[in-house]
Amino acid sequence: MIVRLKTNVLALLAVTFLLASPKTGKSQNLHDTIIRLPAVEIRDSLLMRMTPRSTIETEMLERSSSADLGEILRTEPNISGIRKGGYAVDPVVRGFRYSQVNIHLDEGIHIEGGCPNRMDPVLSHVEPEEIQRIEIIRGPYMLQYGPSPAASIRVITRQDNPFGAKKLSVLSLTGYDANRNGIRQHLAVSGSGKNVYYRLAGSLKDFGNYTDGNGKEWASSYKKRSASADVGYKLSATETLNISYKGTFGRDVLFPALPMDEVADNTHIFSALYTHLNPEKPGSRFELSAFHSRVYHEMDNHNRPQYSAVVAPYTGLMQAVAKVNTQTTGTRLHWTRRAGELRLNAGVDGEYAWKDGTRSTRMVMQMDGQEFVSQKQFNLWKDAFVMNGGMYAGLSSEKGNWNYAATLRLDVNHSDSGDTLSLVKENVVWFKVEPSTRALWSMSASTSYRISNMASVTLGLARGARSPDLQERYIKFLATGYDRYDYLGNPELKPEINYQADLMLDLQFNSVKAYVNLFRSDVRNFITGTLVPPVVARPVSMGAPGVKQFNNIDQALLYGFETGFTSRLSNRLALAFSAGYTYAFFPEIEKIVLENNQAISTVLLKNDPIAEIPALDAMLRTSFSFFNNRLVPSVEIRAVADQKHVSEASYEESTPGYVLANVLVDYTFCKHAGISLGVNNIFDKAYYDHLNRKLLGSAGKLYEPGRSLYINLKIKI
Repeated sequence: MIVRLKTNVLALLAVTFLLASPKTGKSQNLHDTIIRLPAVEIRDSLLMRMTPRSTIETEMLERSSSADLGEILRTEPNISGIRKGGYAVDPVVRGFRYSQVNIHLDEGIHIEGGCPNRMDPVLSHVEPEEIQRIEIIRGPYMLQYGPSPAASIRVITRQDNPFGAKKLSVLSLTGYDANRNGIRQHLAVSGSGKNVYYRLAGSLKDFGNYTDGNGKEWASSYKKRSASADVGYKLSATETLNISYKGTFGRDVLFPALPMDEVADNTHIFSALYTHLNPEKPGSRFELSAFHSRVYHEMDNHNRPQYSAVVAPYTGLMQAVAKVNTQTTGTRLHWTRRAGELRLNAGVDGEYAWKDGTRSTRMVMQMDGQEFVSQKQFNLWKDAFVMNGGMYAGLSSEKGNWNYAATLRLDVNHSDSGDTLSLVKENVVWFKVEPSTRALWSMSASTSYRISNMASVTLGLARGARSPDLQERYIKFLATGYDRYDYLGNPELKPEINYQADLMLDLQFNSVKAYVNLFRSDVRNFITGTLVPPVVARPVSMGAPGVKQFNNIDQALLYGFETGFTSRLSNRLALAFSAGYTYAFFPEIEKIVLENNQAISTVLLKNDPIAEIPALDAMLRTSFSFFNNRLVPSVEIRAVADQKHVSEASYEESTPGYVLANVLVDYTFCKHAGISLGVNNIFDKAYYDHLNRKLLGSAGKLYEPGRSLYINLKIKI
């Protein structure tokens, strides 16, 4: 398997560098100043305008009290997150999560996390200080960067135009959080000229445990380090080459809602981008990119009671360590062109994701004054991989009051594993690894009509296809969900298909801008866990009531909306409001009947809610500027409703709502320095979100941080 991995990596890199060799032609003789070369796609493209989307700019990231991108995303309408500790909140968009959301960097750089319990979701491998902006597309509309089944989060780290006058720039970002006694420091040095630019950066974060509104301290501390390097060169007036490296290194990250904590997480991301523009054909561009990411993830239960004391049902000490390695390699060719009123784009991409990991357990028992040690090792994944190759083509056009956009994507997905587990009972195969190859297709189409200068309406229709991920295919007997069941993968899973419709209304009256997005998702072959009979398999994790296997449910339905407005009430006073909600259910699903906390049978339920769907969430912000915008105080109110629409099949409990108030003051000393001083949860409210996981060994949820004073200082020279 290792030989096969190396062969695929070398093949992808060889193709990339052959295609990326500098082109020759009359366009190279043009003067360098004829054209500026953006490193990413046009931000306000017609396709982007016609999708339900939002953007988080670098200024907001710099002012944020949080060092966790998952926490920051929760400020957007209809986006929540799963909290398991003090770091690495896992985003949920319109009720969709995990691989249902295509999270990628720049030109489609993907990262395969190492933890089966998602201690390291994709966004935990990227530092906020490295980001130019984040683009969030709700729905399967962004098909240019791989299959996008339900939503896309594009994290852009490359600068739009890094070339400029020769100069040296230094950026320092410093932050302190009083609740967590946490500090963070980021330092970047960059320089640029007409034909070259460079950037070197590094950061450190050291956060302690946080305290909730009841005064309880939660074991949630973590340490992170990062380093990055970017180099760009103008090969000619129309060609550029960019090469970058990003590394993040987590240590001692505590997760009180998981059976283990993160000991170490080392991430390396290498990428290259070649861009060619044709000045004779404005709007025409060719891109070739390649990337390789590696993750090493190690976790253990050193901080759990059973590590150093006997905890039933074990008769001795139970010590566990898990180590996982992942690698992802990909390449992409992208071409755009304008032909009259049409904008055309097309491309091909390929990606190879590989995963291998083991869990080792050590039981220490005392009998008759003697110590006995029993050691076992289990495969979490064994040389498991997914290879995906795709091609896409799209067009968009503006004509009068009408706008149109459409994209079609075709994928071939192949997976396999070196696992030797075979689970057969009474001639029924429950788990057996066989190579799997499937063809998938996705498409999106949007049309927009401008009713007047003050109003427009847009209709979006899409079909998004998702191939099962490595965890859903190959994980073995590990409690990876919120319900404590041991989960078993299923190599025979069918692709998940989402049929999506969005209706969007945009209004503008003088200084007031408002929008309403209504959506409906009809998901076929929805992937979730279903009970494995006890006679077939029994759980191995302590306290697990049974074993669930990933299977396809015929149908799942999700409805909802996002709405909001912004208003400039005066030259100094601004107001913004946003809200979002998702209502989701299975028309039919089986409920597991428990007896003495053990699964004994199932019953069929009708119209049962999907578990872990966020409650109605609303945000109101107001700000007032003084001294020509140098001093800007602001107040933020966040209100979350009760969540009583909970799953009977999953024994899900309702959660109470809450209201929070935050205050922030931004002050700019001069063009080189500014400070942000704020207080989150100013009334020290004790609360938790519906998606927060339960404290391990308890029925109580993990609470959010209480009142916290924070300060951020930015210096740029």
